[in-house]
Amino acid sequence: MERRSAELRERDAAIVAIGPGSHAAADRVKRLLGVSFAVFGDPRLEVFSLFDYRRVLAVVRQSGTIVVDRGGTIVMLHRTANPFDALPFDDVLAALDRLDLPSSDADSA
Repeated sequence: MERRSAELRERDAAIVAIGPGSHAAADRVKRLLGVSFAVFGDPRLEVFSLFDYRRVLAVVRQSGTIVVDRGGTIVMLHRTANPFDALPFDDVLAALDRLDLPSSDADSA
């Protein structure tokens, strides 16, 4: 994720990660991964429930990716029980491109 963050910045987008567990656990994960984006804990699984992420086979919690536009509309919702498929980056970029936002170059002109 961190390696491709420039592609998000070009689209004026940002990553926010939310994981099950405490805020302290989220801070540890952020330090362990060495990422610069925000990482939050969801100790009561409220966000997971809101987006209907469930347990699969009673042991694996679904994860995934949600792309939300500035107006709060979900433009992409991806759920998976496979942690290696949690962030389909090319699909995220395609969803952002469909938003047809003005580029940051136009803002600086």
